Amino acid sequence: MIPKIIRVVDKKGMDKVKAIDHCERCGQRPNGFLNLEVAHVKGKGARGPDIKENCLKLCGPACLFAGCHGEDHLGEIEDDELFSIIAEREEKTLEEIKDIVHRAWRFGIYEPG
Repeated sequence: MIPKIIRVVDKKGMDKVKAIDHCERCGQRPNGFLNLEVAHVKGKGARGPDIKENCLKLCGPACLFAGCHGEDHLGEIEDDELFSIIAEREEKTLEEIKDIVHRAWRFGIYEPG
């Protein structure tokens, strides 16, 4: 039997991302049409981790392919651009962020910090 891969979740870190009040890519604030959504660089469907290094606040709604989150779902934004935004927010390098996410995503190893 193949063991089930458990998604890594850091509730405290995710609460910090959820508290962000603007789109981290374009600066947009909610305006009646566009809202703010938590976006995963490595998606939940691919078992991407719920950690602050894999998530950011983007304007949407993604389900209507609107705003930055919609562009992300359409594949119009490269992962490295999103990881760079997260790296700046977390005061880490792009490579550090990508390594943290890869270890959490593939091996279930995560040390909140």
